[in-house]
Amino acid sequence: MDSMADGVVCYAGLDWWYHNRGHSECQIMRRLARRVPVLWVNSIGMRLPTPGKTELTLARYARKLRSTLKGLRRDPCGLWVYSPLFVPRYSPAAVELNGRLLDLQVRWLRRRIGIRRPSLFITMPTACAAAERSQYVRTVFNRADAFSEFPEVDSRLIAGLEARLLACADEVLYVSDVLFERERTRARRAHFLDHGVDFEHFASARSASGPCRPAPEAIADLPRPLIGFYGALDDYVIDLDLMVRVARAFPKATLLVIGPKAMEIGRLLAEPNVCYLGPVPYEQLPEYAAHFNVGIMPWLQNEWIRGCNPIKLKEYLALGFPIVSMRFPQLASYEDLVHAVDDADAFVRAVAAALATDDPAAAERRRASVRNASWDAIADRVGELLQLSPG
Repeated sequence: MDSMADGVVCYAGLDWWYHNRGHSECQIMRRLARRVPVLWVNSIGMRLPTPGKTELTLARYARKLRSTLKGLRRDPCGLWVYSPLFVPRYSPAAVELNGRLLDLQVRWLRRRIGIRRPSLFITMPTACAAAERSQYVRTVFNRADAFSEFPEVDSRLIAGLEARLLACADEVLYVSDVLFERERTRARRAHFLDHGVDFEHFASARSASGPCRPAPEAIADLPRPLIGFYGALDDYVIDLDLMVRVARAFPKATLLVIGPKAMEIGRLLAEPNVCYLGPVPYEQLPEYAAHFNVGIMPWLQNEWIRGCNPIKLKEYLALGFPIVSMRFPQLASYEDLVHAVDDADAFVRAVAAALATDDPAAAERRRASVRNASWDAIADRVGELLQLSPG
């Protein structure tokens, strides 16, 4: 199929209805939806929540059921969002069966919303068999993470699906230098794209000298300073022991935690100076984060983190406050702007230093480093690779 595409099918790596919409594929697809119809197919996952192994098992089943019952809906941003029917199993046979089921559903939905010549943007490896069953103007594999290194998945199965996508995709996108260098020779055409940032969305909430507006009511009376974190609380990403240690090291401060939890955090909540707000809508997030005195990234040290590129890094930099992070490869370009450390003792010392030494000039240097990292430019590049008509 050599003609230009008139729409996009996105086999997403997350669920539109309950994951953070600041993720890169959310940012890209909602921008492309201004140009052409985009069908966002919610993730079918890679593992079953298992009692005794997976944290918050029942909650995860419940949220997926609520999402599935939504069926096809048009989001106000313009995306068509579909929660597919699939068999919740992750064996080779189940993956192929789900491929047939997904493809049948998507073929019908494409006709309904008027996509005749689709291109494909795929993140979730378990949708591989569906991707292979239809022809697309262009197939772009969004290699956002090394999913075969995800805890509790069948690593051999997922690695095989990743290999199939690397072989069949016209273009493969990377946001991690580690993955890019590891796999670039296995792809037809590999591109390092990096992440963007919605700069004005975040920077407008805080000047170089501090927040631009009063704190939201939920945090207005919290003891200062605020040591802040926002993002998903996942057991394969977050070092909960480190967060508890930070709370105990600064008893007069507040450790403010924002985001959905997919792990048990009772030990953290037991600390008297921890405030957990739960998830805050992306549109309102800067109003809260602008009041952080320091932002932290308390990552575990594992292979997943080695291959990651957290979007919040650029968002934190756009806000301008001091940042303390466990070191990971993609942080290298920003280590002159971030307190990057390798162990818990150094992390606590860095938080203390960050609270004591910030100044407006340093804040402006952080903001300047990401001022031109536009999601619009990233989306335009993806649109070119998907062979969409210019917007």
